[in-house]
Amino acid sequence: MARFMGCLFLVLIIAPVFAADEDGKDPSTWTPIRIPGRQRAPEFADITAWINGPPLKMSDLKGKVVVVHFLAFG
Repeated sequence: MARFMGCLFLVLIIAPVFAADEDGKDPSTWTPIRIPGRQRAPEFADITAWINGPPLKMSDLKGKVVVVHFLAFG
């Protein structure tokens, strides 16, 4: 009997909680957010060596997609 009541609890109480968040997952319903202001990216400074290639300038990256990945340990 306890097992039956536990299953009934899961089906009637817990399952609708997880199913209620389905509306926010559809990208067609999202609205874009405008970020105020216009700032320039800072130039790379105080870098003594590059691992994968020659040093870069911001003017070399203009119009390209740039992914910045910060790795932190702590």
